[in-house]
Amino acid sequence: MSGLGGWFKSNILIVVFAVLIIALPIGGYFGSSIWNKKIKAQAEEQLSSKKRQVDGVASVTYTLPPITAGEQPVEERRSPNAAVTAFFERQRAERQAEIEEVVVQAVRFNKKEARDLLLPGVLPVAGEGRDVKKKVTELAELIVGEDELESAYEPLFREINAGTPMAPEDVARRVVDAYRAEVDRAGGDLGTLSAEEQEALDERMKGQRYGVYARRAEELSVYASKDVLLGADPTAYSEIPAEVPSGSLDETDALRWQMDYWLVEDLLRAVNLANRGDDGLRTEIPRSPVKRIVSIRLGQMDIPEKGEESDDASGAGAQSDPFRPGRTPSRTISRGQPFGGGPGGDPEATHTGRTPDDKNGVFLVRSATVTVIASSADLVGVLESFGAANFMTVTDVELAEVDRWADLTEGFYYGDEHVVRAEITVEVAYLHFWLADILPDFVATAWGVEKPSADADAAP
Repeated sequence: MSGLGGWFKSNILIVVFAVLIIALPIGGYFGSSIWNKKIKAQAEEQLSSKKRQVDGVASVTYTLPPITAGEQPVEERRSPNAAVTAFFERQRAERQAEIEEVVVQAVRFNKKEARDLLLPGVLPVAGEGRDVKKKVTELAELIVGEDELESAYEPLFREINAGTPMAPEDVARRVVDAYRAEVDRAGGDLGTLSAEEQEALDERMKGQRYGVYARRAEELSVYASKDVLLGADPTAYSEIPAEVPSGSLDETDALRWQMDYWLVEDLLRAVNLANRGDDGLRTEIPRSPVKRIVSIRLGQMDIPEKGEESDDASGAGAQSDPFRPGRTPSRTISRGQPFGGGPGGDPEATHTGRTPDDKNGVFLVRSATVTVIASSADLVGVLESFGAANFMTVTDVELAEVDRWADLTEGFYYGDEHVVRAEITVEVAYLHFWLADILPDFVATAWGVEKPSADADAAP
């Protein structure tokens, strides 16, 4: 052993290298195996992560949302495709452009191109102190018609070719003139006429009177004047002033009068559309579907007074009802009531689905009742004209017979058509988008109307 040990010592390098030659391959094998396992695990994890990402986009759902009532969304699930993605992007952009155009057209239809304030500068703020009453009083004078100036309502009736029957004294004068002509033809002595001749003369004078009525009817499209707006019960309806009010006046009065004016304007626009023939020309009373406007009554508005604050500091959730019914609700929706009501006075929506507490954030609703004498054959077209004039919906119609002869004695000649008395109740929607521009801040807050920002684009 000593000889072997001495050999190892004398040949130590040979021994070391010999051991390394034997040990390194074995150690390298086991070391590389362990290292390979770690590298493989890391690679597998990276691969799994990439695979999960790829699997996540292996299929996507392309969608075109609906833009009309009853329309179903267009959906397609498939692998991502650049061409398909570009197609859906174009379609969505086109549909968005259609939506924006519809909004623009809706605002224009609702606001109308000439929907200007009667008195610029009176709304939303009329000024401060005494300037407020002065400005609002000036508006009242425009509505009433002061100092030989006509009322602002008169042009509205003139635009639809409305007027009143000939004054009784004028009718009497024409009949008397015709009677004197008959006397002259009889030689100045009616005593020489036989009973039959006297009866015939009386019939001719009646015909002369009816002829005067009929000729006046041919000059007009509808019997109406500002008087149909007056005389409303202020406890049940919004009252259009017949004279300039005294006492305190502010922007709330101006807002009420201005919105009443716009509502009347829309109602008369509907009558004007109804009284158009197939050729688009305005008809004369004997051929007009609407022959006479008996009265127009506007639903009341609940406008908060200055200084009234909402229970909610933001104004949301505690809004007053901007267009409350004119009186205790009943199931018959008429006479200025914008809504019906169930037992106990609980609010009940009309067939439009609107209720007094409906704060939809898009539009406000007013009600009105228009009583007319109309052709029974054309009544459906008359009702349809309201929807054609603005966002108006007929919610109730009450019909009654007409005493033609009693009306004729007052000068109202309706022609040969059968006519009925129709009491038509409508709801009118006004969009916040343009209405916000004229609302005082405290009213907008109470009604839940968002006021435009200072840098907002001008309304269309």
